[in-house]
Amino acid sequence: MTISFRVSESAFKALQDEAKKHNISLNTLVNQMFVSFAEYDRYLARFGLVKVGMPTFKKIMNAATDSALVEAGRLAGSSLPESFIMAKRGELSLENALEYLRLSSQANMYDYSEVSRSGTTSVTLTHDLGAKGSIFIANYAEAIFKSAGKSVKITQYPDSVTIEVGADG
Repeated sequence: MTISFRVSESAFKALQDEAKKHNISLNTLVNQMFVSFAEYDRYLARFGLVKVGMPTFKKIMNAATDSALVEAGRLAGSSLPESFIMAKRGELSLENALEYLRLSSQANMYDYSEVSRSGTTSVTLTHDLGAKGSIFIANYAEAIFKSAGKSVKITQYPDSVTIEVGADG
């Protein structure tokens, strides 16, 4: 589909600079922005989320006790994700839970990678939040899969969380 837009000169310059910085075409950058909005950002606005800088979020994580992070992760993972998935897909399934984690990586809390082999899906969420961040993310992810009725094996590392979902998940 071909479409055109009018943008201010300053916005156009910023987009050009960003595309160059990431070594991608302007078209690719703008398409990524549209996809991000269509698949993620427009749903987040419905849930009253705020953007917090990663250094501030890391300080909050480090100030909390481990037990508070476990509880916060479980509460956060059992409410918003389910509402988001239901609003976007209408069904809480393994595939939709994985898609939610993949889309959530756009918020830059973690990088998402997925490998499937021999009936097992292994998802790794890599982050810069330290061991406390892993506690929060692991409990957050576990609550999402629990809401979807799926049992997962979660392994925490200081800079990542690995989630293994079996074929019968």
